[in-house]
Amino acid sequence: MTAIEGGSSLPPKLASTIEELREIAANRPTAALANGRSAKSARTIQRIIAAAHAVFIRDGHAGLSLRKVADEADIAVGNLTYHFASKSELLEATLTECLAQYIDGHLAEFDERPGAPIDMLLNVVAFCARNARESHRFFYQMWGYAGSSDAARTTVHNLYQPIGRLIYQLVRAANPDLDYAAARRAVLQIFSLEEGYKLSAGLGPEDDVALATAEADIRDLTYAIIFGAK
Repeated sequence: MTAIEGGSSLPPKLASTIEELREIAANRPTAALANGRSAKSARTIQRIIAAAHAVFIRDGHAGLSLRKVADEADIAVGNLTYHFASKSELLEATLTECLAQYIDGHLAEFDERPGAPIDMLLNVVAFCARNARESHRFFYQMWGYAGSSDAARTTVHNLYQPIGRLIYQLVRAANPDLDYAAARRAVLQIFSLEEGYKLSAGLGPEDDVALATAEADIRDLTYAIIFGAK
């Protein structure tokens, strides 16, 4: 067993997966691309990626252009292409940065509320339901991008893999009686719940009674999946 912040002991594979996520978050594009560059260049990279995120949410992958991002960031196109030579390079960096921010939310659940694996898993899925209210527009566009080509699908798949490994390890640690196939089915069902909440959160009115109980509901459904799986 391995200790994490807060003193909780976890199975080695789960602890290793959490450390992998910490490394991904620490090496996000705004950090990795700025390494060795001036403070001004680092700020410019941050501005570009933030602008690309805003354009991506507003106009989608098809409507995103280097010109639009440069205008959003209030810089020259040449300044943008100095850091990102192509739209695909910029889009991948933007999505990877978003993944790092999403990982931050997962890690905060572990660091602020450490506990047994089942508690950690339930806290993570509750975070996903809560986060959906703020980020559903991003997920609308990301899934649209994923459906645009095989290359885009592969990019999004690769972004999801680290989170998938985390959920899998949490499932196996929460219910060690599950074999590989049962754990994989549970992971698929949990992901389907999470993605459904992300995509549905923006469709209903803010005072929708179903949204008011979303966090408790997804916790209960996840628990039923984990201990009802065969």
